[in-house]
Amino acid sequence: MNSEQTPPKKRGCFFYGCVSFIVLSLLVVLLGYLGVRYVIRVTHEYTDNKPVLVESMEVSPAQLQALRTRIAEFKAVLDDQKTSQELALSAEDINALIASEPDLKDLKNKLFVIIDGDHIKGKVSIPLDNFGPLRLKGRYLNGVATFKASLENGALMVALDDLEVKGKPLPARILAQFKNQNLAQNAQRDPATAQAIQKFESIRVKDGSIILKNKTKP
Repeated sequence: MNSEQTPPKKRGCFFYGCVSFIVLSLLVVLLGYLGVRYVIRVTHEYTDNKPVLVESMEVSPAQLQALRTRIAEFKAVLDDQKTSQELALSAEDINALIASEPDLKDLKNKLFVIIDGDHIKGKVSIPLDNFGPLRLKGRYLNGVATFKASLENGALMVALDDLEVKGKPLPARILAQFKNQNLAQNAQRDPATAQAIQKFESIRVKDGSIILKNKTKP
């Protein structure tokens, strides 16, 4: 018998994936307006040749266990679909998970979440090695992205509200290309992701928390 086990598949972070999608889409938009040489110059203007260290949040073992218990209890209700329940996650909760969960270890010191009212912000440091042939190997996107997110009527909506890199906002005409895009649209085409989303009645960002509510069977 083969004693080796297949390593668990990493879930990654949807928020981090959205920021990566923005970077790739931004390059496509720029290519539509400009030539390759100019795109390379602008890209280097807004990227760095080294990552920045993004802060991380550590919590006590007791706090982490309490958070894991809350999530496990909500997951049981989510799978059962018999009773309605809400789970509120603060930025502290999410950052604690990033700092401690094995599936999210690659995001530690690369992503730090801030929830400001009904907006989700993320301090990010993203390596751009895999973003096409535009000489981005060894370049990093270091900045702060701001999103609006919600789930209504079974459709998850994630929209970019602002993106600041190297201490500078993106030009308004470029940012405008993304404000009306649903960055979660492609993710929902994945059957597993779409099935998971259908278990939720709503996802809201309100008063500094992400509030998840499960859907009950009729």
